[in-house]
Amino acid sequence: MTLKNTLLIAFAAITLISNSAGAYIVPGNPPPPAPVPRPAPYPGDDGYQPGYPGPGRDDFGNGYGRQEQKVIYINRRVVDETLELRQLAGIGQNYRGFTVESVVVDIRGSGPRAEVSLLTDGRLEESAYSPQGRLILRPRFGAVLGQDIRTLQLGVRGMAFVDSITINLRENGGGWGPGRPDRPGREQTVPLYVSRRMYGNDRLDLTQYIDMYRYRGMRIVAIDIEATPVFNTALIDVVINGFNQGPSLQVDRYRPMNSVFPQNAVLGQGADSIVLYTRGDLDIRGVTLRLSR
Repeated sequence: MTLKNTLLIAFAAITLISNSAGAYIVPGNPPPPAPVPRPAPYPGDDGYQPGYPGPGRDDFGNGYGRQEQKVIYINRRVVDETLELRQLAGIGQNYRGFTVESVVVDIRGSGPRAEVSLLTDGRLEESAYSPQGRLILRPRFGAVLGQDIRTLQLGVRGMAFVDSITINLRENGGGWGPGRPDRPGREQTVPLYVSRRMYGNDRLDLTQYIDMYRYRGMRIVAIDIEATPVFNTALIDVVINGFNQGPSLQVDRYRPMNSVFPQNAVLGQGADSIVLYTRGDLDIRGVTLRLSR
């Protein structure tokens, strides 16, 4: 027998023994099946399912700042009409606790005397005359659905050709609604819808944008200011009850967000006046208070 034949017979014997061992089944319970990997969520899907707190949610299923957009396609002339935005966008009771951050209206054209307004519970929040292009309307005060407001409307006086309306919503940190108190020590974000150009040595009183009765007794953890200079740089001083809160903020085009962290500033209890003093021309695009109990 040649060496080649010997090797072939040996290899066949090893293969036969391996197959026999693999076919032998040990008596007893069968092994559990291998776990099936969960598919990756689609973009924007937080994986939340009813009854199970998903990522970024607490034990009650509440979210932490999740944002959502609702788009309404109009594509027609609107003449002397009030549009019920919640009904058109399908914003029902399941959005209770969400904050309306802005309403963006895409307008193809409007009449010379047209006025487009954002209304909450019949109250005028912001308006524009003879708008064209993209119009951004923001509530001036608290706009939490089911808590601050119940109805959301877009009023059109005169004629405007409206292409679409986009409602930008944000789920509050925890989404505590009426009857569910804030957790002690939990930070609450309160956006102040400020949009104003400041010239030279100017002054802006933020108190007019805050519902002092509602937030009375809450401590100001931080004040976040979004601003851009008209030219190179500008300065902002934050003054609470006549006292400067830290050094001046230097605003430039590369750093639009600046924050101040007041010490022992409690709304309605020593923090009754919050004023921004500016030096240089700049646009203030938004101010946000971070509060806690």
